[in-house]
Amino acid sequence: MFTYTDRYEFDWPVQVKLPADDGEEIQEFTGRFVMPEDELEIFGTDTGGMTSNELIKHIRVRLAKYWIGWTGIKVQGGGDLPFSAENRDNLLRQRAVRIAVDRALTEAVLGIREKN
Repeated sequence: MFTYTDRYEFDWPVQVKLPADDGEEIQEFTGRFVMPEDELEIFGTDTGGMTSNELIKHIRVRLAKYWIGWTGIKVQGGGDLPFSAENRDNLLRQRAVRIAVDRALTEAVLGIREKN
């Protein structure tokens, strides 16, 4: 049975690829997302005339709209990083996290998985 809801929320694995001495290290957490009303929304608007800084800010705003929680993000020294808009925005300032969240949202909404 399918039950329609106008705000569908789901969990999806997010793999963050970080630089390491021997190449890269992959760390994973579970992101909580809200499904866009239209799959085209995840791509945003035409970004053709934007500078690099404007594009990055645009992507951060777009991802913040759909990334509504997480589990499995730890803080140095122990303990969990609680979800808040401020913590989310701080994480989205990190390129590796921003790319990982964008990839996870795209995979989930479009039903694809990228090959390693």
